[in-house]
Amino acid sequence: MSDPDGNPNKALSDRGISLVGFFTALSASLVVFGIQTGFFLLLRNKLARIFKPKTYLVPERERTEPPPSSPWGLFIALFRFRDREIINKCGLDSYFFLRYLQTMLIIFIPMAAVIIPILVPLNYIDGRSHQFNTNGTNSTTGDDGAMDNLGNAISGLDTLAWGNVKDKNYRRYWAHLALAILVVIWVCGVFFAELRVYIKVRQDWLTTAEHRLRASATTVLVSGIPDKWLSEEALRGLFDVFPGGLRNVWLTRDLTHLLDKIKRRDQIHQQLEGAQTELIRLAKRKQLKQRAEEEKRARKASNSHRPTRDEKLERQRQEDAAAKLQAEAGQGVSSGDQHDVPHNVYDAEGEVQHHKRQDSTPFKGLKAKAGLSKITGGLGKGVDGLLGGAKNLTQDIDGQIETTNGFMAIGSSQAPSNNKRVSPSPEGQPRPSTQNSDRGKGAGAEDRVMGASATRPKHSRNASVGSDDEVLNKESIEMRNFGNTTRKLENIDEMYINDKARWYQFWKPPAGGFASPVPQGYEEDEFPFQANKTFGQKLKGMIPFVGGQEVAPVQYSKAYNDENPEDQDGKAEWEKWVKRSERPTHRLARFDWTPGWLPGLPLLNKKVDTIYWCRKELARLNNEIETDQANPERYPLMRSAFIQFNHQVAAHMACQSVIHHVPRHMAPRTVEISPNDVIWDNMAISWWSEWIRTAITIGVVFGMIILWAFPVGFTGSISQIDGLIQTFPWLGGLAKNPTVRQVTSAVAGVLPAILLALLLWLVPVVMDVLAGFKGAKTGTQKSETVQQFYFAFLFVQVFLIVSLASGAIAIVEDVINNPTMITNTVASKLPSAANYFFSYMILQSLSVSSGTLLQIGALVNWYVIARIFNNTARNKWTTNTSLPDVKWGSYFPVYTNFACIALVYSVIAPIISIFAIITFSLLWIANRYSMLYVNRLSVDTGGVLYPRALNQTFTGLYVMEIALIGLFFIQQNDHGVHACTPQAIIMIVVTALTALYQLLLNRSFGPMFRYLPITFEDEAVLRDEAFQRAQDRRLGLVNEDDAVPLVQGSQAFGHDGRDSRADGPSGDAEKVTGHKRTNLNPVKGIVRAGTWAMRGGKSTYDQTLGRAEKGIKTAAKFREERKQKDLEAQRAIGEALYGGFHDDIEDLMPEERDVLVRRAFMHSALRARRPTLWIPRDDLGVSDDEIRRTQEFSEHIWISNEGTALDSKVRVVYGRAPPDFSELDIIQL
Repeated sequence: MSDPDGNPNKALSDRGISLVGFFTALSASLVVFGIQTGFFLLLRNKLARIFKPKTYLVPERERTEPPPSSPWGLFIALFRFRDREIINKCGLDSYFFLRYLQTMLIIFIPMAAVIIPILVPLNYIDGRSHQFNTNGTNSTTGDDGAMDNLGNAISGLDTLAWGNVKDKNYRRYWAHLALAILVVIWVCGVFFAELRVYIKVRQDWLTTAEHRLRASATTVLVSGIPDKWLSEEALRGLFDVFPGGLRNVWLTRDLTHLLDKIKRRDQIHQQLEGAQTELIRLAKRKQLKQRAEEEKRARKASNSHRPTRDEKLERQRQEDAAAKLQAEAGQGVSSGDQHDVPHNVYDAEGEVQHHKRQDSTPFKGLKAKAGLSKITGGLGKGVDGLLGGAKNLTQDIDGQIETTNGFMAIGSSQAPSNNKRVSPSPEGQPRPSTQNSDRGKGAGAEDRVMGASATRPKHSRNASVGSDDEVLNKESIEMRNFGNTTRKLENIDEMYINDKARWYQFWKPPAGGFASPVPQGYEEDEFPFQANKTFGQKLKGMIPFVGGQEVAPVQYSKAYNDENPEDQDGKAEWEKWVKRSERPTHRLARFDWTPGWLPGLPLLNKKVDTIYWCRKELARLNNEIETDQANPERYPLMRSAFIQFNHQVAAHMACQSVIHHVPRHMAPRTVEISPNDVIWDNMAISWWSEWIRTAITIGVVFGMIILWAFPVGFTGSISQIDGLIQTFPWLGGLAKNPTVRQVTSAVAGVLPAILLALLLWLVPVVMDVLAGFKGAKTGTQKSETVQQFYFAFLFVQVFLIVSLASGAIAIVEDVINNPTMITNTVASKLPSAANYFFSYMILQSLSVSSGTLLQIGALVNWYVIARIFNNTARNKWTTNTSLPDVKWGSYFPVYTNFACIALVYSVIAPIISIFAIITFSLLWIANRYSMLYVNRLSVDTGGVLYPRALNQTFTGLYVMEIALIGLFFIQQNDHGVHACTPQAIIMIVVTALTALYQLLLNRSFGPMFRYLPITFEDEAVLRDEAFQRAQDRRLGLVNEDDAVPLVQGSQAFGHDGRDSRADGPSGDAEKVTGHKRTNLNPVKGIVRAGTWAMRGGKSTYDQTLGRAEKGIKTAAKFREERKQKDLEAQRAIGEALYGGFHDDIEDLMPEERDVLVRRAFMHSALRARRPTLWIPRDDLGVSDDEIRRTQEFSEHIWISNEGTALDSKVRVVYGRAPPDFSELDIIQL
């Protein structure tokens, strides 16, 4: 972990490195940096999908203008983006990460300007050594015999550091003390300013009208709810004391068993889809092989010549054109579609109402749903909403497949759609519709998530998934009494404790006090809802990882037909081309808990036909899952609930209030939870199980921190092949044969680096698994946990182990045996390791920054892995539409560790500030490019990791102070007397003051790291009203003449910085000027995003060759046109996915937003839909026949080949999204 060879003493071997040696070691990294950066500059204009997908493959509001073609223009463009624009397009997490790098530059640039001119001359002039250009060694003397107080040789860059000051010049250390105090003051001041900015930016973001529309802004996750409060009526009666009342309550159920079935179904579905695709492609290959043989025999019989290369290419073009036409037109058949994929708000409302009726009615027995089993033509339901912005593209098919991973241009549907038609919006795009819905008819314009009007759903004794709303105006909310409905004035005596406690019952309160509060609608004989348990069941429920309430077994209906499960009739189309022995097979696992990636073994694992076996399992699981979803009341309630308030301020007040009168009840409470960020697998973990898991996780992480040096050391020992042969005689055979010895030496030179890279890669993966095991309920909590653990690991393994030149166990033993010697230990080891970290920081910055730009992993995945493993249409669709994401929990600590290392050595070895400036500058540029043009974050934590990163950076200050305390204490004058004790005492005081300052800083700012103050609410409501007026006019809900003019200063600026007043009823945004977003032209972006020096090249061509050469297509021009077609084909995916659908929640009607919000926090297991087997269509009829046979086998399998085809090279191509894709999944709630 500590160095590329796994040797913790590597830092000592770098002591005294000269400038020549330093630049020699640096040259290799500069070469790598230059190569990677050069390839990036060369490829970024050609491979837009890799290097700038955010210019087209994201929703329109998140798109960035394509960068200029020239490197200098790109560099300038990166600096032109304003902070607010980065927040709107990239999110707060990306903004605050870039701000952290910028903050480090703000810290180190002034430090370098002040410290280096002062301390470097003080350290070098009249110092112990002036051998600046000689290499030092680990010996006790340098070339001139100079040593520091600890006996370390001084030469090279060490002559500029702390240890070069002679004992007689000990008074110079007062300058070190003064500058160290200035460093502490400066860093603390910058952190104070940064926390103020963080709070301001976060509060502005939370109170924007667009964010307040989202479900996450007003929803609170409440955990630890007692049994008697675990009902919707009780929770409504408890939380309605907050302003505006409640809007929705979602009680969570323990759906662990159902989630396990869904995960198992997803695995089998993927396996079956791949096997079906493999069978169809195999049949097509056999047919092509047979056709080639027949043509060969025919040519031999007629003595005709072989087809020329042009003839072969012409046939391929014709076959590819036919495949393209088939994919574009969406031709194909389908079976088993239940039409349960919501494509608009009307479908979503039906889904919510369906689950409400299921969960609010008594248990009605288990009956399997009747699946829709018919062959349908066309694209299916709701495709028009997705394909509205697609363009017909005509281009070379083979090249397009290479650059788009099988995606064909999407054309208009040729078949009728079963969707209800929706009227176009004022902007010309199809809108999600609520026509013919009960919600649309009964709800008025006042029924909104935001604004002065509030809603209060009816009370229900049943635990429901969603809640009906009744419209209440402001006056009725203020006047209606929401007090307790169980205890009345007539039975007020029940509110007192009349039982007298006996003398030994010290745990009981004295008589005459008030009884424990009871919730609304509480009747003691009805709680808990579950039946009485036996002692054995209660005991089993208390066992960690084994307990939990059991779900009663049920008898499911038969899921498939046994008459012809394995095509015994001999009439299958595939049998014309493929033998049964050639069909896809696999071996079954012996146990259910066996991991799927373990290979099966002959004689131990049964071999089965993959398609036949997976069909049965998929039909069975679909039947069971849909039956269980229809009866959610079978599953026990969990002690948690999602509670949505009508006002944002009420949600934040509920989180900061003491809710329950018993400790640890109804806690913790978490606000700002995105529905997509919920980890539903962990919702069923109880509080005591979470505590046990936390203890286990901390123990494992501590063990990793302490013991990780052993596997790292093992990787280093592999490189010493001669020593291994001497140590282990049984390896002597490797040295006898010269050839074997050479191969062994070659492997020993490469294998350690590979193993070390694997170990380093495993650390954040293991941390992420441990955070999930710990019981994190959201991805944000998971990231925060990983950030804590991973930083501790990096700081100990990368910094302490290396700098102290000792193992973690030895360090812990020294601290335990003699805690007072920790300062001397740190002081004696840290200065000599400074040169190692000079190289470490600059080498990391060069390799990481250039690697971030080049994205070697993405290139390998796109051009190697995807071509090998992406054989199905779904895999290719997923690869095309999935953008790189950032795991902030493991990303932040790496850079925080850099900052801590630089702070530790800022006074001891002042020139490290220069390396810190270079490091953070390069990383800032590289990451700024990635955030703006490459990475897309599906969930934003709101920047909550930034304050913790600043607090973790204090670690560098503390280690610096501890090291200086030790150095001051051991410093002697020329008479051997300790002469710097006063400085040490002052530094002890400074350390204590630093700790006190950090404590007060967090106590002052801590409550505002997550929660909003009340002072923002009034103005936020005004912004909401102004925003809603502008939206109403833009959507045509009010006439322009009836619109109330907005008062100057209350304009509703959208979250993307645009003036919402600019959009009139017609939605003519082109008339508005002054912002890039209002003038965005998607077609223009498509053309500009992948230019390859077109403008300059075309101009030169016209001026030099003249009009006479216009008809000549040079090789360069041909490649240019081909490249442009490829880029346009890639961007067609973005236009198809986001071009024809309103993906912003603020563009929806208030009633539509409410429907989506009420659907948002339904458990993912209840929202899981039957997946589609999306297989390619072929001209042999194998695919159509497989769909027909699947339909006859079971009505519980949805299979389709719509919008797919096979090209001339038997590659799968597609021209639409998967049939089970829902456009509503794009909308961020």
